[in-house]
Amino acid sequence: MGTITDSYKVPALRKKMWFTFLILTVLVLLSLVPVPGIDHAGASEAVAKWGDTGALLNIMSFRALENVSITSLGLYPFLIASIIMQILTIAIPKLRAIAQTGDAGSKIITKLTRIAAVIADVVFAALYCVGMRNHVWTSINFWAAIVLAGACLAAGAAFFGWCVELINTKGLGSGLIIVILAAILRNLPHVFQSVYLRASVLGLPAAIGITAGCAVVAVVIFVFAVWFYLGGKKLRILFSKRTVGMKQYGMQNQVLPLRVAQAGTMPIVYSVAIMLLPATIMCLVMPEGTSNGILLGFVNFKRSISFYMIYVVFIALFTYLFAMIQFNPFDMSNQIKQNGGYIQGLRPGKPTSQYLMSLYNNLNMADATFLIALSLIPMLLDLIPVLNGIWFLGIVCILLAGGFIELKLVLENGIATEEEKNKEKKKNKYAR
Repeated sequence: MGTITDSYKVPALRKKMWFTFLILTVLVLLSLVPVPGIDHAGASEAVAKWGDTGALLNIMSFRALENVSITSLGLYPFLIASIIMQILTIAIPKLRAIAQTGDAGSKIITKLTRIAAVIADVVFAALYCVGMRNHVWTSINFWAAIVLAGACLAAGAAFFGWCVELINTKGLGSGLIIVILAAILRNLPHVFQSVYLRASVLGLPAAIGITAGCAVVAVVIFVFAVWFYLGGKKLRILFSKRTVGMKQYGMQNQVLPLRVAQAGTMPIVYSVAIMLLPATIMCLVMPEGTSNGILLGFVNFKRSISFYMIYVVFIALFTYLFAMIQFNPFDMSNQIKQNGGYIQGLRPGKPTSQYLMSLYNNLNMADATFLIALSLIPMLLDLIPVLNGIWFLGIVCILLAGGFIELKLVLENGIATEEEKNKEKKKNKYAR
């Protein structure tokens, strides 16, 4: 709370905080605006059959999906487009070269991501309309109604993605993380309400006890996740100094803080988004549900053994990939050697590289184990009938903890920057 209070006193940060709040408020209000051209009662009944997939998509749309709102597609098309562009940037040498050319390259990649997002918006809107063809208004021409609905859905999804970019440029930190954080907070009361209603068959005292127990478990998981995200190792780097005349040359010794969770929350976000894609397409095309066991395994994925196996592989893969972006042991070893530095007890070169690689593997193994265990335990507990509905509690706590930590870092950096500016102004004032 102290960080938030101090941040609010800084005019630049206060402006960003209000701007972010305004954007999120607009997204919440738009989740209540109905899609024209579609019968809301019929479409809402169809969406209720989407199972686990529908529950996650509903969260990512600020509950607009169940309201059959113009922002029903929510964040998902933009997220899929961003993932595809990142994969293509890594896989295609030409795009990778563009991305490495600094700000100019970043602007080109951002522009391509926007184009990919618009294409994804149109495709998902078209699939939604195909699935809801039996719930189109009959009072006007069928094609006019379905085109109107598709256009509004695509525009709503495009606006959602634009809001994420606005938060990136003018708001607080990563727009993607902020929007996901806000969407989860908006959905939390519904989660506990759902647990209470399911447990109410056991009587009022039992329902209150089970709901309170779930709340306590959620708080414990959240606190543990915050503690884990704040954990790290301090790497002390020493630099050799040489004396020429009366002066010493060389860099100052440094302490490099390495977080255990180098990858942050991105492995969870990317794994869930990719694994959700086949099920999302099935739900959009066949919204009334299916009796096919294989297809039901995709839609209600928490009861599928293959889901857990693939989920573990994706989490481990993305943890190592995103950690490599933050902390590349080979690049760091080369930089230390080029600057005349060394890690105490290790010679520059191969021994340093081997040590950093071992450290990198150990940190990532701990991070991947943490993400897998914390997200899978509530899914397994959800198999108990009374606790049905808490399956994504672990994922929610991980995303909340990671989001709050990132937001805290953004605010602290903003406060530090403002203090530096004030010191510079005072220095210039006295210099005059």
